[in-house]
Amino acid sequence: MNYSESIEKTKNYIMEHLSDELTAENIAYQAGYSVFHFCRVFKEETGKSLMSYVREKRLELAETDIEKGEPALDVALKYGFETQSGFARAYERKFGERPTRKMHA
Repeated sequence: MNYSESIEKTKNYIMEHLSDELTAENIAYQAGYSVFHFCRVFKEETGKSLMSYVREKRLELAETDIEKGEPALDVALKYGFETQSGFARAYERKFGERPTRKMHA
């Protein structure tokens, strides 16, 4: 079975809802599949786990907001991170620097 169309629709859904609470359950429901099946198919099709993909996209948008000068705490909360420190660690793992350093550059 070809899942490419469903995965593309899901990617669009994710991008439109990055500021919302996204869970594997609600993403899979939106796609019309069970969580287990959809997570497996998503990884097979994209090479990334579903929630890793969501986190990556959130961090990419967060980088843009940080570069615009938005406070790191506001950006962290906007993209669903529970704490500023958790956001800072994830950001540093992805971009190699703390989000606050970019603001002062």
